[in-house]
Amino acid sequence: MITFPGIPGLEGVEISAALLAFIGFTVGMVSGFVGVGGGYMLTPALIVFGFPANFAVGTDLAYIFGNSIVASFRHRKLGNVDIRLGGLMICGTIVGIELGVRLLNWLKGVGLVNEVVLAASLAILSLITTFTFWETRRSKRKMDEIIRRGERVPRDILVSGLSKKIQQINIPPMIYFPKSRCRVSLWVGLCIGIFTGALVGFMGVGGGFVIVPCLIYLIGVPSIIAVGTSLFQIIISAGFGATRHTMSGNVVIFASFIMILGACVGTQIGTLATRLVRGPSVRFVLGYSMFFGTVGIALKLASVLSAGKIHWLDQTAKAFIICQMFILVGMILALVIMALMSRRGRRIPEWAESLVIKD
Repeated sequence: MITFPGIPGLEGVEISAALLAFIGFTVGMVSGFVGVGGGYMLTPALIVFGFPANFAVGTDLAYIFGNSIVASFRHRKLGNVDIRLGGLMICGTIVGIELGVRLLNWLKGVGLVNEVVLAASLAILSLITTFTFWETRRSKRKMDEIIRRGERVPRDILVSGLSKKIQQINIPPMIYFPKSRCRVSLWVGLCIGIFTGALVGFMGVGGGFVIVPCLIYLIGVPSIIAVGTSLFQIIISAGFGATRHTMSGNVVIFASFIMILGACVGTQIGTLATRLVRGPSVRFVLGYSMFFGTVGIALKLASVLSAGKIHWLDQTAKAFIICQMFILVGMILALVIMALMSRRGRRIPEWAESLVIKD
């Protein structure tokens, strides 16, 4: 067990080094696969296992910074990163992070940081999870129809027309991104960056769970490119956020380092898995990871609001956090196995045919 003597606010916290490494491995695998920093999973997990919210947020960002470097480097080699689009997002993100950090520090001063961070995470995750599942199921049904007609299945497909409407917002200057094959107003990109940056500073997330859906549904970026571009953008946003939280005394470097060691393995597996799946697979895993994160946050929030009087809530939250990590790892590995089976001519379930790449 690891303790943190001499750090005000962490005197009574004990956590297993093996547990930190496992959390880092799992979040790293999901991060590499769906293009998120993993903060919406990691911040609630650290809070559930005893970290005060401000330390969970700061330590999470330090981990995300290291993890995203590994993941984005790998995606860059696979050709999944749009540097120009990521650069535009970063410009707005820096402004948003400063706003988020200041709000978090103010809440820490008035003693409401745990409740507000958990409640905000719950609301935002619920909204994005619902939309992601709705759109992804429609996309998969359309791909299934293409397979039944015997036509060639594209790598990705979107049935939401929202991105086309966003791209028609003609507020100069308009910028074309050849890598992502889309054209968008500079101001749209900056606004998305400011919003995600505020979440980075306030919630301790890399912002990927918002950036990836925004890139896909608002700008029209292919899912795999959105994954790599999000991770590239997160390097800067999480690095800046971790620096600001270090200045505020909210980062436990040793805990971050242990989780990064686990992530170095998990991220490589998740990133390589993207070569074997189609866009809806990425969005399905993203949706389920956000759903599990939402339930975990709801359990911990209920425990906090009950002032610890309902003891089984805290234990249930801990058990759920561990179970959801095993489930997400299992989902990614199952997709990889089915893709490899299909490439070798072996039969796979009919529902999986539109989720994996056969050649």
